[in-house]
Order: sequence, then C-alpha cells, then structure tokens
Amino acid sequence: MELVIYVRDNCFESGKALDVASWVKRINPNVKLRVVNMDRKEDDFKSGLPEVTLYQGPIYIFNDEVVQMGNSDGGRLIEFFKDFEKEHLN
Repeated sequence: MELVIYVRDNCFESGKALDVASWVKRINPNVKLRVVNMDRKEDDFKSGLPEVTLYQGPIYIFNDEVVQMGNSDGGRLIEFFKDFEKEHLN
C-alpha cells in the first residue's frame, strides 16, 4: 500500500496535507507514505509526474489511483481522513 501526497510551496492547503500524512502514519504505520513537493523537484522528475499534478495541490494518490484532489473544507478534513481509512486502510 502506497500513499503519495503531492504538495506545492505556495499552497496553504498543502500544509493541511502534511497533517493528513501524519494521521495516516499513526493509524497504519504499514502504509508506504511519500510526500512530494512538486516545486522542489528537477525538470526531469516533473516530466514523469502524472498529468493530474498540473492541479495546484494537494493531490492524494493511493496505489496509483487519485483518491482526492485538494482538501475538504475546514473540519471536513478529519472526515476525509476517516473516509480514506475506511476505504483504503482496512
């Protein structure tokens, strides 16, 4: 199981995505987790990114499938994580 979270430097929502990454690791430490900052990678790396990463971010990809683009509004971030856990981690 692998969760990749794509983030960007100037994206406020990307900071919240780091909280989600932390929650995922606490709940299920067996998940391989990568946080990729799209603004800090070399051009040759960017050419291999999925097309969806043209989106501002954050983008959650679980086992090569986009499961969420952006964060849910406000308090719904926790709901998103709980739904993610039910669908993907159990």
